[in-house]
Amino acid sequence: MKYVLAGFSFVFTFVCVFVASGLFLMPYLPPVPTQPVTIFESAYWSDNWIGFILGTIVGVLSARSSLKYKK
Repeated sequence: MKYVLAGFSFVFTFVCVFVASGLFLMPYLPPVPTQPVTIFESAYWSDNWIGFILGTIVGVLSARSSLKYKK
């Protein structure tokens, strides 16, 4: 059960950080989009490299924390 909770924690945290960093950091990091990109466009999902990196790091830390939690 704790692995299911860790997986859910990773996925939820990854998605939240991916979306948030894409909205706030993507317009300022290379490659800078020529026009504002919304979450509903394919360029958001393919060019959001910072969201992938930060989402993975924070998601792994979240899953690790939930695995270490003793109930």
